[in-house]
Amino acid sequence: MKLLFAILAIFMLNKDCEQNKASELTIGRDNSEKTSHDMSQEIKTIWYEASTRGFYERIWVSKDSTTITMDRNHVSKMTYPTSEGDWNELMEKLNKVKVNELPNLEAPTSMRQYDGAAFATLGVVEGKSETTSNSFDHGHPPKAIEAVVNKVLSIKASHEKN
Repeated sequence: MKLLFAILAIFMLNKDCEQNKASELTIGRDNSEKTSHDMSQEIKTIWYEASTRGFYERIWVSKDSTTITMDRNHVSKMTYPTSEGDWNELMEKLNKVKVNELPNLEAPTSMRQYDGAAFATLGVVEGKSETTSNSFDHGHPPKAIEAVVNKVLSIKASHEKN
């Protein structure tokens, strides 16, 4: 019985490895052929999160919907439709950013280190991968992503007014 289980486990792991290799090859090929116009087709979600001990917000923006929560457990969420204009403008701003360099961006200020500002992070879900920035001060993003962060926050603000 143990031998049968071991053979089955090896077979399943080998199959997973083959699938991962195939998807890595596909992802590598797709990235090398990608143009800025294709990028908007690949991006599934852009999210922004800001938090301190007493404050939390997370905003997910996708082509179809914008979801906002102030709940750390993401239980209470509000979802709104994302307008085509907002999505296209967000994609234009994101096309000016090198997404693969998000983890290397340095924050221009460090107020979050002494409770002067909330910790903030920007993330981009592209295909099956997710790229996340280093933390920065809420309200003071790195210049490279400032337009994207401001657009995400303006989409949130427009939904809160309605």
